[in-house]
Amino acid sequence: MFKKRKFYTLSDIKKHLIYTPLIFVFVTAIISMVVIVSVLEVKQKNEEKLLTQKEQFEKRNILEQYVNDIKFKANSSFDGEEVALNDAVTSLSGFLKYSKSEASLKDIKKFIKELEKDSNFEFVIFDKEKLNIIYGENVINYLRVITDSKIELQRFQRHMLENILYIGKDNLIYWIDKTHHKIRLSYFKDITNKNWYLGAFSKIDDMEDSIRRVILDSIVQKSKYYSDSYFWFYDYNQGYVYNYYNKGQKLNAKYILEQDRLDSSSEILRKYMTQHEISKSHKTYNFTKYNFLVSIKSYTLPSKLSNLEYKYNSKLSVSIAIVILIALFLILASTVFTKFINSIFYRYNKRLETKNNMYKKWKDRYELAIIASNDGLWDIDLDTKNIFFSRKWLDMFGYQKGEIKNLQEWLNLIHQEDRPIVENRLRTHLEGKTEHFISEYRIKNKWNEYKWILVRGKAFRDKEKRPKRMLMMSMDIERRKRLSKELQYVDLLVEYGRIVIFKWKNDETLTPEYVSKSISSFGYATKDFENKRESFLNFVHKDDAKELQEDLGKALIKDEKSFTKVYRVIEKDGTIRWVFNRTIFLKDDFGNVTHLYGYITDITKMKLTEEELKLKVEEELAKNIEKDRILVHQSKLAAMGEMLGNIAHQWRQPLNNINLLTHFIRDNYENLKKEDIEDIISDTKLQIDYMSQTIDDFRNFYQPTKDKVKFNLKESIESCIKIVDTQLEKTNMQVEVSGDSVEILSYKNEFQQVILNILNNANDAALVKSKDKKFKAETKIRIQREENNVYISLENNCGEVNKEVMERMFEPYFTTKFEDQGTGIGLYMAKTIIEKNMNGSITAKNIKDGIVFTIILPL
Repeated sequence: MFKKRKFYTLSDIKKHLIYTPLIFVFVTAIISMVVIVSVLEVKQKNEEKLLTQKEQFEKRNILEQYVNDIKFKANSSFDGEEVALNDAVTSLSGFLKYSKSEASLKDIKKFIKELEKDSNFEFVIFDKEKLNIIYGENVINYLRVITDSKIELQRFQRHMLENILYIGKDNLIYWIDKTHHKIRLSYFKDITNKNWYLGAFSKIDDMEDSIRRVILDSIVQKSKYYSDSYFWFYDYNQGYVYNYYNKGQKLNAKYILEQDRLDSSSEILRKYMTQHEISKSHKTYNFTKYNFLVSIKSYTLPSKLSNLEYKYNSKLSVSIAIVILIALFLILASTVFTKFINSIFYRYNKRLETKNNMYKKWKDRYELAIIASNDGLWDIDLDTKNIFFSRKWLDMFGYQKGEIKNLQEWLNLIHQEDRPIVENRLRTHLEGKTEHFISEYRIKNKWNEYKWILVRGKAFRDKEKRPKRMLMMSMDIERRKRLSKELQYVDLLVEYGRIVIFKWKNDETLTPEYVSKSISSFGYATKDFENKRESFLNFVHKDDAKELQEDLGKALIKDEKSFTKVYRVIEKDGTIRWVFNRTIFLKDDFGNVTHLYGYITDITKMKLTEEELKLKVEEELAKNIEKDRILVHQSKLAAMGEMLGNIAHQWRQPLNNINLLTHFIRDNYENLKKEDIEDIISDTKLQIDYMSQTIDDFRNFYQPTKDKVKFNLKESIESCIKIVDTQLEKTNMQVEVSGDSVEILSYKNEFQQVILNILNNANDAALVKSKDKKFKAETKIRIQREENNVYISLENNCGEVNKEVMERMFEPYFTTKFEDQGTGIGLYMAKTIIEKNMNGSITAKNIKDGIVFTIILPL
């Protein structure tokens, strides 16, 4: 709880005698100055506050009196209006009372209109009993506007006339338009002989203009009454300030803000311009309805405040000067006293400093040695068996001071396997048989864990050579022991396995310096390599040794951190094995690679498996190639079947014609002339030539193309249509070819086979669809060139394909026809030809009532 008392030296006492008085004087002076400043500031602020409050009270009363005067003058301006209204109503009522009874209403209205022109008033006449307006209906309607009434017009007029009757005659009524800040006055009289009610309305009076006129007329005159202040006026709507400098001038508000940025009045003006309303104060009065501001400005308050500040600044200067003079006197006196004391202590302190410096050097060296060693110190009193541990030793094992008190408690902490060894060495040293006590053992820490430590110590003896005390130093070697143990585990782990650890020199033959016992799995012993009887490169297969050296040299040149390689080695009995090698590079202090440290592991089985897998892949690839050959053969057979059908169809008509000509000759040969026979022979020859040309066309079409040729896509497609023309006649299929004329370098006959297959499928689909309903079968082929590709679309209206068929359409042996109608390899071969042979793509999708195939080929 209590802080340890400090030990003061003579040097410390001397410093205190010199500096303590000076610090005391300096602190006292500072505190005195702060107190003086604080007291004077409080007094100044109080006087400023009283002066300001007095000024505010006076200005508030002056401003209130002026504002009341403004309001009184504004209201009194309506008194003359009341007298004029009374005179106008009285004059008109006299005319109505004493006019001839036979005077028409038209004459009365004419008289009233002339009177309105001359008098600046508007008149209203209505019947008291019927409550109907005789004259002045527009005035009553205006009252409905200013009252913002939602009542229907006729009902409002009746309601308003009832109110006027209720107020009574000879009364002045104020009609106020709050929205526009305007007012009208009215005065009514009773015309008894006609049962009428007569009233006069003043013209619309602007209250805002009235108050503005009163202010502008009076502000300069009122300001002259006060010698220390004056009034100024700001009209927000019109944007000007009047009498701002007490000169009766109208100035632009923005101009004033630019000229008088620091003036308090300009701050009031700025706030009002931005907020349209400011908080009530002693300086301003805000006519919020009209956006007017009246403010009072004082002459004398700033000068009074300035004089007050000068007065207190003078007092402050004098007080601080007195404090400084007193402080200087005290400092001079304390300096003289400290010189006298310093001469007394100087010689005595000099001797002590010499001794202390010597002791300090030895102490510093001792502490540095202990800190650098990072060891825990402890000693044993051999007479009492008590042990004293340093803070470092206690921190190493987590104990607190006093938890281990004697030698026996320390021995109880040592591991049971190590205790006999420690006790024997301790006894041997105390008997004087060894110069030092050195031992490595495990000791239990506070957390019930054992840690390895290295202890070195020495016993100190008395004159009779009996051991009295023993000083010990403990070093934590837990990490070193753990690493050694882990290395032992690694050796045990690889001792009988197929992983061999090597350490080689960085020389031409990779001379082994260490090899693990697991080298026996290759038929060798560790001594075969460590005694340099076997070079590591002799262990490597001769076909791989040179490549290993080259790759290793490249890794060293690139300064890589590690090196991996797969190569062959030769066992003791000559068997060849595949191994995987991983090596790290060990460098000396100069960055040179001196040794290589790594391991090799047997991967022979993995390599054999890899070779078997390669053979299996080649076998499967051969099977797939054979399968594709069979598919191509089947495709050719199917195409040949279709070709024979087409040839038969093409030949049927010519053969029939030849047959008819032959019968014609047989029946008419006696009557035939030579010219007739020649014509028949000529016709027969034409038929035979046609059949021969058909054979050539089909043979050229189905002859496979080995080399790429340049051909026109449009012409090639038209040739396909010509070949299947007889098939298309069954469904009356109309084929239309349009688009660009594009030439391409590729396999012409294979391309025609794809087109032919798609046209045959469309024809078959048309046959199926025609059984359900009649329709006009069409196929539209469009060729379009875009940049480096050509797009060929084959669109037909022969029915849509369901989703399952669409997904499997290009699979081999998939067909929706009966077995005797198709093999299911046509579209598969088409996809193979377009994508593999011609490096293009083919897709299909449904459209309305049909399907479209899109072929994309590179140019």
